[in-house]
Amino acid sequence: MHKGKGFWDYVNKTATCWLWKGGMTRGYGVYAVWRGNRYRNTRAHRVAYELTIGFIPVGLEIDHLCRVRNCVNPAHLEAVTHRENILRGIGPEMLRQRHLAKKQRKAAETA
Repeated sequence: MHKGKGFWDYVNKTATCWLWKGGMTRGYGVYAVWRGNRYRNTRAHRVAYELTIGFIPVGLEIDHLCRVRNCVNPAHLEAVTHRENILRGIGPEMLRQRHLAKKQRKAAETA
C-alpha cells in the first residue's frame, strides 16, 4: 500500500529514462511505502523494480544502467552486488587509482 498518489503518477517518461518527479534525496527519488505498521521512505528505483520485476534478492542492490539516479525505468535497473555496482559507477581504473593513492598516503605517513 502506498501513501497518497499512485507511484507512477510521479514519473515523467521520456524517450529514454523515466524520471522521478516526487521527493528526492541526494539525487535519488524517494517514495513512502507502507512497511510493517507505518510508512517508510524507500528509494523510488527500488519500488519501481519491485513493482515491475519482483523482489530484490537478499545481498543485492539496484544499479542504474543509465547512471541517472532519479531514473525508475525498469529496463535501466538491474539487481547486482555492491561490488559490481561500485565498479560500474566509478570503473575499475578509478578504483585502482584511489587504492594506489591511499597506499601512497599511508606510506608517506609512516615514513
